[in-house]
Amino acid sequence: MAKKDSKTELVKQLIKQISGNLTEEDELIPEVAIDGSGDIWCWDPLNKIHKKIYRGLKAFVIYENYDHYNRTLIYTLNGDMVCIEPEKLIHTGYD
Repeated sequence: MAKKDSKTELVKQLIKQISGNLTEEDELIPEVAIDGSGDIWCWDPLNKIHKKIYRGLKAFVIYENYDHYNRTLIYTLNGDMVCIEPEKLIHTGYD
């Protein structure tokens, strides 16, 4: 399991990237997209509920193999942090 500090720094860097406040020293975080079209229900571990997320939505990987189901924790551009199966993600790079 990764150190807490590294995940905290990743989230801080992600917020800087989304807001457009990166400096030349900051490294870009690659984007992913949720495969398919329509809706998908994903687990929100913070609120302990399922959330409806739209497929095709861009997101960023926060943590791989997050839970005992080996799901990936992602942060979507809608502001949701949810767990999703890794095979349902498409790595799009730096769109």
